[in-house]
Amino acid sequence: MHEPPYVRDRDANERLRAWECGDCGFVSFPERREVCKRCGAHPEWTETRLQERGTVQSYVVQQRLPDEFETPLPLAVMDVPQESGGEPARVYGLFTETDPEHVEIGMEATADFRRIFEVSGLPVHSFKFKRPRGDRL
Repeated sequence: MHEPPYVRDRDANERLRAWECGDCGFVSFPERREVCKRCGAHPEWTETRLQERGTVQSYVVQQRLPDEFETPLPLAVMDVPQESGGEPARVYGLFTETDPEHVEIGMEATADFRRIFEVSGLPVHSFKFKRPRGDRL
């Protein structure tokens, strides 16, 4: 039976679990793939955890989204380091408690476990990102 993506990726979404390629060190988040995106190998993947802090590499401020989301909503691509060191993972994330005008490339962001949306009346949780407490404007 086919599982919805939010069930398949639950460990990654709730624990910031990622997978590191044994051949080239590429970090895949949230899913473990058959083939590494970077080197094209069929590697042994090693489970790794990500830190709850990253650096914004790119972002966009969404003005129109489904009713479940408040707009304007900053969405960013961030480099999030592994807890054990090594190459960071590229993570796509929603922002919360952050004025869209204050999101910028290179800024630090911390992960905050939150309810994202509902499916069939049940909440789906994952991490949203925000400016670190001392950096809030």
